[in-house]
Amino acid sequence: MNWLSKLLASFRYALDGLKYTLVSQRNMRIHYSAALIVLLLSLYLPLRKIEVLILFVCILLVIVAELINTAVEAVIDMVTTEFHPLAKVAKDVAAGAVLLCSGMAVVVGVSVFYPYMGFLTFSQLEGTPYPPNIGLAALIAFNFFLTLLIKAIVHRLGKLDWEPSMTTSLASCIATSLIVIVDNLLATLLLILLTALMIGTFLHNRKRKNPVILGVVLGALVAVIGFRLM
Repeated sequence: MNWLSKLLASFRYALDGLKYTLVSQRNMRIHYSAALIVLLLSLYLPLRKIEVLILFVCILLVIVAELINTAVEAVIDMVTTEFHPLAKVAKDVAAGAVLLCSGMAVVVGVSVFYPYMGFLTFSQLEGTPYPPNIGLAALIAFNFFLTLLIKAIVHRLGKLDWEPSMTTSLASCIATSLIVIVDNLLATLLLILLTALMIGTFLHNRKRKNPVILGVVLGALVAVIGFRLM
């Protein structure tokens, strides 16, 4: 029975690890809360088996990524309490894995649940030249990875002033996409005004202006070219 005791102990240790992340990590509590909401919706809505399985996989990917991130942080904090560039790299990379998994989970969740949410169908947009569809999510994801790639290349070249801002790039891409989709003059003017206010705030608070401007231009170009290809 010694092996059975060890097996039960291993399960107990695993549960302790899950409990520790819930107690100590705010992001894990957010992930668990989102998972509960998703699972409740999957019980209420007439989802297909494959859709529920995809949701399970996405939930597990996000939680596993957060567990790994927590483990990396714990090991680094055990080794050193002082700032070290490599420690920062390890923590940032682990957090980046969580970000990618979470982003994928959001896209999948919206794609799965959107057809069942009648109050969010936006029927007034169905007649527009570019009605909302999964292509919009693909376009925003493309803009994210392209901006990140350009930032990496420019950083390797040592041209830090020419790194496009990820925030303004995504905001510009989304705003331009909404302008194209809505196809309404008043809504277009409102979106342009809100985008201009956001850009002005970023320019006022940033010492380096080029990244903000480059991010805006890049996001808008991606959106325009992307909708031309759709």
